[in-house]
Amino acid sequence: MLCPNCGYENAETSRFCRQCGTSLSAIPVARTYDVAATGAPMSVEDAALQENLVTQPVQPHTPGMQPTSGTQPTNVDGSARVQSEPLAAGTNVEGYTVVELRDERGGNRTYRAEAPNDVCAQCGTPASDPNARFCEECGAELLPRDVLLVEQTGDQQNGTALVIDLPDEPIKALLPPVNAIEHAGKRYLVVEEVVPGWQSLAELLSGHGEAPNQPAALEDEDALPVALQLAQLMQYLHRNNLALGDLSLAQLLVGPQGRIRLRDAASIQHLTDATRQADLLQLHHTLEDLTRTPRETRKLDASTVEGHGGPPTSLQEVLTHARMGSLVDADAWVAALRAVADSRRAVVGFRTQVGALSHVGMVRELNEDSLVTIDLKLDTAGRPINAGLYVVADGMGGHEGGEVASSLAVQSMANVANTALLELTVDSADGLNDAQLNDLALQAAERANMAVYEESRRRNNDMGTTLTFALVVGDRCVVGNVGDSRTYLLRNGQFQRVSKDHSLVQRLVDVGQIQPDDMYTHPHRNAILRSLGEKPQVEVDLFPIRLQSGDIIFCCSDGQWEMVRDPRMSEIIQSHADLQAAAAQLVAEGNQNGGEDNITAVLVRFE
Repeated sequence: MLCPNCGYENAETSRFCRQCGTSLSAIPVARTYDVAATGAPMSVEDAALQENLVTQPVQPHTPGMQPTSGTQPTNVDGSARVQSEPLAAGTNVEGYTVVELRDERGGNRTYRAEAPNDVCAQCGTPASDPNARFCEECGAELLPRDVLLVEQTGDQQNGTALVIDLPDEPIKALLPPVNAIEHAGKRYLVVEEVVPGWQSLAELLSGHGEAPNQPAALEDEDALPVALQLAQLMQYLHRNNLALGDLSLAQLLVGPQGRIRLRDAASIQHLTDATRQADLLQLHHTLEDLTRTPRETRKLDASTVEGHGGPPTSLQEVLTHARMGSLVDADAWVAALRAVADSRRAVVGFRTQVGALSHVGMVRELNEDSLVTIDLKLDTAGRPINAGLYVVADGMGGHEGGEVASSLAVQSMANVANTALLELTVDSADGLNDAQLNDLALQAAERANMAVYEESRRRNNDMGTTLTFALVVGDRCVVGNVGDSRTYLLRNGQFQRVSKDHSLVQRLVDVGQIQPDDMYTHPHRNAILRSLGEKPQVEVDLFPIRLQSGDIIFCCSDGQWEMVRDPRMSEIIQSHADLQAAAAQLVAEGNQNGGEDNITAVLVRFE
């Protein structure tokens, strides 16, 4: 392959010119800096930063292991191991020239050695042309340099020696690149000592905080990718029965394109219950250091625990989950951090179909239910996106009470959401944090509550209303409810309730005093424990959903779900391609089964 820049003839497999470093791919390929790292011991400056600014590595105690001292490795019973003599300066080890013995501990000898010029420091690829100046694999310049040669002298593998045989997966790129060479019947591990462009996080953040000599804190947006990579690395090692050990900020290096790497692999060890727990604690503390989150002990009451029952939407919420003890392993850390990352990715647009109907029922004279559907379609620069608000409210208080309360609630929700939904939809091209949708949902529900509360005070009556709704931008949805009106999700044939009733019978079910089916016949089934309009502030339960193609959201009043059981409602919805026809049949069967209350159904399909 001829280089378009200098005309040098390269191998067909070359991605970069060996002579000038120009990319040879049809599509430009970015340098793969993620395979570069440093295996250098911690500098004096970094050691000081580590001591003053960041958490010290957690040192677990492993039963049966005895501490060692000096440079003489010992067996578990304390006896000295037989060792060979160290390599002398000037010894050639398969092209690497030993300069000095740098360290001898833990069953390993580490030498500083001069590397041959034809092995890439960035990716470890040997050059096929002895006159090449640039790596044909990653395009890095081939320069003379020092490396570390690690000679295993003990009986047990540890540290860097544990890395070489790990399976190749993308996440392995976060470990220092280690190559193995054989010499005189021994295996030596080659670790790159210095790679330009990489800096420790401790050094990078040092002295850039709000106060003098204070380390800076990373915002969630910048800290989240680091946190997810570290959790995935821990997950990868744990699945391969290894533990990370040191995960301090001085041990973490940042390179080009914001990639993260470990400084060295010396602290990697075999996985035990103790080292697993130490890793989890180390990750938690390191992320607190990274974001300068105060590490304080505080009592978590029941309301705090309930408030963090859903998936986290920020790194700070992940750290709260960790403090609560809910992140019990590396898999749980990865899942929590991915949930946050997913909440910030670009929004996916859907086509929507809506069906809605409300009926007075067969017994009541007045329909105190209200509904509203806002179904927006926005297309900017050829990017179609949907947004919507779908609300059902069931009023209480009779004539000039219940119907006024429910009507005020849906109008207030619509007034708040209409403009804000447009703004969120326009901004969603750059991603949409679930917290933004949650904030809008709370704002709209609180405004609805205040409208009902103030009108109730003005009229001097006790009117109120339940509320359930779905607020949607693209594939992002948050469901909210107050009272016993419900929102369901139909997905892949599975019909499930998303909201949770604030009612006496639901409380009795929760504590095991009655069975779920008893809710339909209990004499106090109409007693609700929370509604809009009774207080100046209202507590709204929110449930985030990531919508998928084919999903149907179903909001309804209690007059619907009490008259038609969940399995039958699911059958009706799935039997109709037209959601308006489905809403009509849902209401009709509710009336056929007694129609004891007002009946309201709102359906939305996303494709």
